[in-house]
Amino acid sequence: MGELSILAFKRILRDTGARASEGAAKEFARAVEEIAREIAERSKTLAGHAKRQTVKEEDIRLAVKEWRSR
Repeated sequence: MGELSILAFKRILRDTGARASEGAAKEFARAVEEIAREIAERSKTLAGHAKRQTVKEEDIRLAVKEWRSR
């Protein structure tokens, strides 16, 4: 897992009204990390198409929009 603690993911689940086991929080964290990596990779590609090496806010927004619409 990455740099975010499992407690952060347990809190997100709890905020929805769900009770979650440690295993559920770990699996949720794994899934969120996978999604975040997909969005980061797409953002990098979008920046490249714009002839930039720096990912900008609009790259992230577009990547999220694309991810949601699939």
